[in-house]
Amino acid sequence: MIAAHGIRLWGMDMLWRTKSLPLAEWAALQGHFGNLMVASGGPESLAMFMKSEPGQAESEIYITGPGTSAIEALSPGGWEDSAAPAGENVALLVGSGDPWRFFGIEKPDL
Repeated sequence: MIAAHGIRLWGMDMLWRTKSLPLAEWAALQGHFGNLMVASGGPESLAMFMKSEPGQAESEIYITGPGTSAIEALSPGGWEDSAAPAGENVALLVGSGDPWRFFGIEKPDL
């Protein structure tokens, strides 16, 4: 079931949040997200993706799952509700299991 800003899986709404960030900022945020993943036991419902366009200085970062408010607090301001990432140039940054399948996100052709 598609929701306005995410998907509904096994009785839980998956809210996606997104923000545009330059490489240096999202790389640091990715490290914090990895720590959150480990500290929370690696739930499948926790993931971080990015979408970038060639030649652009910033990438769209997408996060979902329990505890993401702590990640947002590390990069305050600019976060918005979003649909799951889609289209070309989507990459998985942090996830457990098979996030592509779990969230129903089509893997881009490499």
